[in-house]
Amino acid sequence: MSGWRAHRLASYVYREQSFPLKLTSIQSLRALAALLVLVYHTRAHEILAMDQNGLTELPLINFMIDNGYSGVDLFFVISGFIMVYVTGQVLPRPMTSLAFLFARAARIYPLWWFFAGLMMAYFYVTYGVPLDPGRSLGQGDFIRENPVQHLFLSLALLPQPAIPVYGLGWTLVHEMHFYLVFALIILLPRRFLPAILTVWAIGVFAGAMAGLAAPHAIDYVSLAFHPLSLEFIGGCFAGLLVMSGRRFNPPLVLGLAAAVFIAGLIIQGEVTPFTMVWGRVLWFGLPAIAIVYALASMEANGRLKVPGWMVTLGDWSYAIYLCHILVLSVIRRVFLMLAAQLEGTPYADWFTVGAPGIMDNILFYLLCISLSILTAGLVFRLFETPVIKLTSKARRRLFRDTNAQLKPAPVKAAIW
Repeated sequence: MSGWRAHRLASYVYREQSFPLKLTSIQSLRALAALLVLVYHTRAHEILAMDQNGLTELPLINFMIDNGYSGVDLFFVISGFIMVYVTGQVLPRPMTSLAFLFARAARIYPLWWFFAGLMMAYFYVTYGVPLDPGRSLGQGDFIRENPVQHLFLSLALLPQPAIPVYGLGWTLVHEMHFYLVFALIILLPRRFLPAILTVWAIGVFAGAMAGLAAPHAIDYVSLAFHPLSLEFIGGCFAGLLVMSGRRFNPPLVLGLAAAVFIAGLIIQGEVTPFTMVWGRVLWFGLPAIAIVYALASMEANGRLKVPGWMVTLGDWSYAIYLCHILVLSVIRRVFLMLAAQLEGTPYADWFTVGAPGIMDNILFYLLCISLSILTAGLVFRLFETPVIKLTSKARRRLFRDTNAQLKPAPVKAAIW
């Protein structure tokens, strides 16, 4: 073998083995998705605080963030990418599929149960029952008539006519559906994955066009055919492209996709049933797929360096997502209380959201965002990390012969 060929082969082998398990590009996108949702809900609580104060001032951020829910679409695409990546070397065996499901459930459920439990405790103190009997999505009496079923379905992250006991759980219902379907897919040889994903996408599209989907997945049929599944599938295809070494000018793809995503933030108007079914997939899901592909490709090519703080926020993103609503609710109530206590003093307007000037708005945003992130960091260190260690040990004991198969396969060198 010539020296040039030996050098090329050595370089190829090195690049295959050097692609990191923990993708900093993906972690940075997790951070971005969590921050989008955090600012979106901070603005919603700002408007709610203004209403409670009887004021009508415009929100501090009144541009683009109207559609900050798009962070959820980015999360779904990332999930698809990660599932393809971490199962790169799986063998098509039932125990492997069970090990995969155990790993995903252990990642999702403990923190979900923690925050759902906090919400249930709040409802119990407020209403005398561990649920909100007056909250539903047009299915009026479901919670009141089926309280036990409502709580069970909420904790199990299964579809139901009402939103889960902790509202953010609706996205996790979709996540667990993705994981269940993907666990079935990996029972088949890896070479069939592109074809299976294509069939899945066609089935979802056909079912949605036939009217089987709904803005809110009220049962398993409407969940299975919800177009949001297309975002997960798109993320899977992005993962397959990156792992295969196919790089199609990632910087250009990133620029165009980011422009479309930002245009969606600007153009998307009032939330409608179409927005929640197809609009978000078109405006945010499709560009998110391209963004994930482009950034992961740039990292694989060694052309991307992500700041450490973005990676850290990516690590905390699940905790940020689940804790921020509770933090925002507490801060809004504290502002109302302080405004009443300080009435007649120069500082009252600081805590009266909607008062003349922007001091109250800036202070509200600073506290909401910073305390949500700080709380998430504490939750990650004190709860999430220990639970991950415990469940990882349990998985190694339960699935001793299949644990290693959940590691990703090497990513191939670029194919131009």
